[in-house]
Amino acid sequence: METTISFSGGPLDGASARDGDLEVDGLAGFRGVYSITPEIYLTGWGPISAGGADLDWDVMAGSATNGNSISAVAGYRGLGVNYSDDSLTNDIVEHGPVLGVVFHF
Repeated sequence: METTISFSGGPLDGASARDGDLEVDGLAGFRGVYSITPEIYLTGWGPISAGGADLDWDVMAGSATNGNSISAVAGYRGLGVNYSDDSLTNDIVEHGPVLGVVFHF
C-alpha cells in the first residue's frame, strides 16, 4: 500500500509526501451456498487474516436468483483493515449493500 499527497497553489505549492509499506498476511475463512429452491439460493463468505496487519476481515451475506448461466445477487458486505507500523496507520471499516451478477460456467 502506498499513499501520496501533493499540493498545487497556495502557500504549500509544490509540497508533497509519500509513505508506503508491504503487507503479507495468512488467510483462513469460508465461502458457502445454500439452495432454498432451484431458483433462489443464499450465499456468503467470511475470511479473516493476520500477520503483517493486526487484523483483516471481509464478510458478505446475500441472496440470489439462479438462472441458466447467470444469477443476480443482492446482499450486505463489510470489510476491515487494521494495520500499523512506525509511520503508517490504516484502521478502516467499510460496509454497505451490494448488488452483483454471477456468471456460471
